[in-house]
Amino acid sequence: MNLNFKQTLKQLWPHVAIIVSFVVLSFIYFSPILFGKELPQSDQTHAIGAAQELWDYQKETGEYAQWTNSMFGGMPAYQIKSDATHNIFRRFNAMSRLGLPYTTVAILFLYMLGFYVLMLSMKMKKWVAFIGAVAFAFGSYNLIIIIAGHITKAYAIALMPVVVGGTMLIFKGKRLSGGALAMVGLGMELACNHVQITYYLGLALLVYVIVEAYRAIHKKSFADFGKNIATLVVAAVLAVLPGTTNLWTTYEYGAYSIRGASELKTADGEKSSSGLDKDYALSWSYGIHETPTLLIPNIVGGVSEPIGYDLKSVQKLQNQQVRDAVANSVSKYWGGRVFTSGPVYLGAIVCFLFFIGCLYYKGREKWWLIAATIFSIFLAWGKNFAPLTDFMFYYFPLYNKFRTVEMALVIASVTVPLLAILGLRELYENPELVRYDIKKFFIAIGLTAGLSLLFAMTPTLLYSFETQDEVAQFAQLKSQNPLYAQLEQGIIDARIELARTDALRSAVLILLASSALWFYSVRRLNANIAMATIALLVLIDLWTVDKRYLCEDDFVPKSSNSSEFKMSTADAEILKDNSPHRVMALYKNPFNEVNTSYFHQSVGGYHGAKLRRYQDVIDRYLSNEWQLLVGALRKQDVETIDKLLVDATALNILNTKYLIYNPDAAPLYNPNALGAAWFVDEVKKVDTPDDAINNLAINDLSRIAIIENADATSVADSLSSIERTMYLPDKLKYTSESTVDRVAVFSEIYYPAGWRAFIDGEETEILRADYILRALQIPSGKHEIEFRFEPRSYMIGKVVSTIGSDLVILVLVAAIVVEIRKKLKTEVA
Repeated sequence: MNLNFKQTLKQLWPHVAIIVSFVVLSFIYFSPILFGKELPQSDQTHAIGAAQELWDYQKETGEYAQWTNSMFGGMPAYQIKSDATHNIFRRFNAMSRLGLPYTTVAILFLYMLGFYVLMLSMKMKKWVAFIGAVAFAFGSYNLIIIIAGHITKAYAIALMPVVVGGTMLIFKGKRLSGGALAMVGLGMELACNHVQITYYLGLALLVYVIVEAYRAIHKKSFADFGKNIATLVVAAVLAVLPGTTNLWTTYEYGAYSIRGASELKTADGEKSSSGLDKDYALSWSYGIHETPTLLIPNIVGGVSEPIGYDLKSVQKLQNQQVRDAVANSVSKYWGGRVFTSGPVYLGAIVCFLFFIGCLYYKGREKWWLIAATIFSIFLAWGKNFAPLTDFMFYYFPLYNKFRTVEMALVIASVTVPLLAILGLRELYENPELVRYDIKKFFIAIGLTAGLSLLFAMTPTLLYSFETQDEVAQFAQLKSQNPLYAQLEQGIIDARIELARTDALRSAVLILLASSALWFYSVRRLNANIAMATIALLVLIDLWTVDKRYLCEDDFVPKSSNSSEFKMSTADAEILKDNSPHRVMALYKNPFNEVNTSYFHQSVGGYHGAKLRRYQDVIDRYLSNEWQLLVGALRKQDVETIDKLLVDATALNILNTKYLIYNPDAAPLYNPNALGAAWFVDEVKKVDTPDDAINNLAINDLSRIAIIENADATSVADSLSSIERTMYLPDKLKYTSESTVDRVAVFSEIYYPAGWRAFIDGEETEILRADYILRALQIPSGKHEIEFRFEPRSYMIGKVVSTIGSDLVILVLVAAIVVEIRKKLKTEVA
């Protein structure tokens, strides 16, 4: 029996038209790319620089290296460029992008498509589903992270609604289709490799399951609840299996990175953490007073950039000196974080519709969406809401592995538009509700438009429009010069103008949207016009705010952007040296740049999860060595520079032969670098990591090896030699010769989860030396030494990923066959 093809086509074409509209909207927003321009994205640039050695190796050999020496002396490549060829969900991700530009258009398209899938899973009407997709996609945070180059984060956010949709279908009894959707959505989400976003998604779903558990207890539907949980677990397992390689290696690496516990003693009275340093993890906490940015984008200034001359309050300043200072030297943003690229703005109309959902919608999802939204905001407050944050940081699994807690607002970025659309659907399908229960309608207006008008009329009622530092500074300066009083008032007036303008803007947009709903409820507008009006207003609202932070002016010609990794004079000079060496940039922060990593093996780099021990060495030694050298170079004090290089303990054991102080000049050569490997005359055994790192500064590491918790012996032998004979990112070879047993230290980072050492083909133990390096006990005579990076997590993970991918394909085929049979039976009936 044949399916009714024409009927199916008739049902599908409106959805195809909407999906095409998503593509068109995405291209319009990123229209400069149609004219040969591209968007400079700092984190994307960092990723390119960090992975260049890995790309070169793959191009030359066709293989994936799982270790790179391009950053921080060496580190696993799992979080830089991993081998995901065995993960079927990576292929699904590639197909879902439809070949659209990866770092711009495809992201915005998938934001809309992902939420549209959620809408369809809830059987939303097409107009309502379209509004929901736009409301979610154009939330300001989703666009701001694109210009920052947070590409994997963006794709992970785009897939959150798909997983939510599948999960809700499961708990509505559609276990087969819901399980398949949840499996595919979660698998694709995990393949994006942004664990923190997936973690927040998990927290949101945990709240959902708790609410569903309460419902099951109340209705005594324990059997159904158990089946739903079982389906969700099976879907999750199937989603995880194809990504085993990446997940396992990431988890394994986490224990050794700054996301794991420190091995050094904490200060007296300081509570230890099994993850990130608390201050570091909470440094980007959303201020409680910033929360209204969800409704009014510029309530705390919006973005960390100069105020400028455009504001009327600035133009009215009489004193030119004061006017210039306000315009050029003061940030619009005063919210409390170090800086920000823009606020988390969900949309004035979306917030209004959210309260419509809270007040009118009676469905089972309501309380979950409200609870998850509140939870999201509380988490984002971070250090500003200590009771919850401390509990989560010290006691909740894995929470202390992540930084930038304001990112928790990604939960609200899904739940707020979702409840907003549920509320809109309620009024769309039952317009008489507005007339029958007008009080709720006006409450929603009051909580949004009313609050916005209150801010506009009395901005200083709740806000000072100054940071605490500014208040303290002006308290001192005003007594010295009366112009500082004018300056302070000028700053306050400018920030008030920004807040007031946006508050009025939000109020007007809400009143326009609520008017459209009111006229629809009294039959003055038909459904299509009313929904088209809401859609247009939502798009205008979010689009115009997004363009403040990502607009045409941010694009540059491709030739301009490609110059980021242009080889400098210093680079070219260093590349003439084929001997083993590392390089450090002195002219910029070496631990926050990747230009050096692109061309050389660097002691610096840029990565959010460096090895913990390497970070310890940066904090204790490398940062100080860098700063002292920069100071001496500025004074052109040759004698001091020479002495500093002799005393540069960390730089020398890392074989840092070249230091770039001016890219357009020859590099500074360091004759004290200890080479790729060296024999030591003496071994100093220590028992604790604290002893090891402290001993680096008080011993001659060219002669003495600081060995932790291992027995090794070494004596002097002037005839000994050791040199590196082969280099690949994950394989190293050396030859050695000595007349006695000796310990050799290698200028390579110690990492126990995968590195293996062989002397003449026989495996031997790798010792930890000098806190971060490898060492071997080498017998007398001539020997060939080899290091190979062969992590079991990667080897076994590849097998599991392949099997998991095959299982996913089988399950999807089976699910499709079952659904077709169901449809056939329905048509026959």
